[in-house]
Amino acid sequence: MAYLTVGFPTVRMLPDLARGCVDGGVDLLELGIPFSDPLADGPTIQHASERALAQGVSPSLVLRQVEGLRRHGVALPIALLTYYNPVVHHGVRRFCRDAVAAGADGLIVPDLTPEEAMELTAAARPEGLDTIFLAAPTSPRERLARIVRVSVGFLYYVSLTGVTGARRMLPSELQRHVRVIQGMTDLPVCVGFGV
Repeated sequence: MAYLTVGFPTVRMLPDLARGCVDGGVDLLELGIPFSDPLADGPTIQHASERALAQGVSPSLVLRQVEGLRRHGVALPIALLTYYNPVVHHGVRRFCRDAVAAGADGLIVPDLTPEEAMELTAAARPEGLDTIFLAAPTSPRERLARIVRVSVGFLYYVSLTGVTGARRMLPSELQRHVRVIQGMTDLPVCVGFGV
């Protein structure tokens, strides 16, 4: 899974960047909707979001870009990463409907817990939009069970505590944690943050 912030370095470059990901063998494209107040984004994605926002990138523009990628033959799954505020501002049902109409397959909302996601999952499921939730190294087994129950498409495992960004080393217990989750679900487990 490759991550691209839509609008970085420019909006016009997205088709070329996406094509490079496809040609490089990516299985899934994660497109970030820039947001001014991120919780989970480290300095690299924060910088990319600032640049994108300065160019006027909005959720609606991102959805138009997804449509453009589909028109240009990008067929691999696309998951949108956004915070919940832009979804609520757009209208939860409308956002889900518009995302699917544009060609998105899934939605990752890092600041939305499964306990608070009923409105989103109720709007996403009838549209066929996967809702992908995050599990962390600090998630106890009962919480993992809840995350597994509500996730659709795949489960996103956050490899470390903290924010996104490349690290020299991943935690030694990473494989063990992933195996525990794999034992709880048939969903694919994607590892992110720090990778």
